[in-house]
Amino acid sequence: MRIALFTPFSPELGGGSAQLRSHLHYLPELDVRWYYLANQPAANSQCKWLGLRLTTTELLSDLSARSGFLPGSKSRTKNLVEQMDADLYWVVGHYEGISVAAELIAQGKRVHLTIHDDPFGTWTRSQRYRMFRPLLRNTFPAILRAAQSIDVTSWGMRNLYRQKYGVQCFALYLCIAALPQVSASPDPRYLTIGHIGTLYHPLPFLRFVSACKKLAQEQNRTLRIIRIGASPEIDAIAAQDREIFASHGDLSEENAIPLLAACDFLYAMYPAGGKYQLFHRTSLPIKVSTYVQAQRPIFAHTPADSTLACVVTKYKLGAVCMAGIENDIAGDIRTLLQHPVPRENFARAASDLMGCAQVQQLGAALRGEDWRHFPESDCPGLMPRPPGHARLK
Repeated sequence: MRIALFTPFSPELGGGSAQLRSHLHYLPELDVRWYYLANQPAANSQCKWLGLRLTTTELLSDLSARSGFLPGSKSRTKNLVEQMDADLYWVVGHYEGISVAAELIAQGKRVHLTIHDDPFGTWTRSQRYRMFRPLLRNTFPAILRAAQSIDVTSWGMRNLYRQKYGVQCFALYLCIAALPQVSASPDPRYLTIGHIGTLYHPLPFLRFVSACKKLAQEQNRTLRIIRIGASPEIDAIAAQDREIFASHGDLSEENAIPLLAACDFLYAMYPAGGKYQLFHRTSLPIKVSTYVQAQRPIFAHTPADSTLACVVTKYKLGAVCMAGIENDIAGDIRTLLQHPVPRENFARAASDLMGCAQVQQLGAALRGEDWRHFPESDCPGLMPRPPGHARLK
């Protein structure tokens, strides 16, 4: 069976492509051709570049035509679909992917959907697309209900989609074979914190950095923040404290893990507030997979009802901090540093979140087999607690 995988991003960049590459690595028996939109072709000639991403006007015009909300044109999406030929179409439902899935379904094609970020949550945070969310209200639920099968990035998204849209789906995260052996360890002269990728909001991180400065001074240690990947928000903060930040740019996971393994703990953040609520309840940062492999405690600076808090809580990987006041953040960091995380906690998280059973469930779905008998994980009983009190995990 021929499978066409469509993504609105390059197969070489970003967390979404890293997830998909990990899945394909463990499903070598499948005949998958990867089609994508990007600014330029990727080095991998086995993947087919379909050209540039749709402009904002083209995407909104397409969704308008599908929703009947306003006049529009589907011509660009129809052209993309004409360039793909397969028995099953595996589509990442992100921006252009929503339109491509809708067009394929309209043409009677079989579609498997992958959802990494809920589009309503993404568009709510976007200054460009926020006002146009009504265009999604008919098309996105329709493609969910018409798809042959659906995988989503977290338990929170899976549960929401089952309840809200009445669709069956399964949670699937990045896949690894086993935890790597790490030999690096923190240097006691430093308070070293690791971070991958961008920030969703700079203010919580600024308060976190201030708390770290205070704590490092108390302990007579030098503060170091190891940066991996690009982030304009961190660039602005680092420009004011260049001696603290060490930027390593984009690294492969293989090269990032030793750097992170030498940190005292690793930082991950989801902002609070209504604008981010759907996002933090359904998404799961891809950086968590690398943090788990580095086997260092995670400082989850996030609301208690987030998927990030869920994972850190369930597997006892560090501490969840809901505080916004520097003194409270510093207190939560002290608590974290006093309680090492055993390797077996990371091993269990890796097995449950990133094990082979999950990717085999995807394989069953893509082959049109019964994928519903696979075991599921969840985070029952996770309730919000007042800010300023870290919960050790």
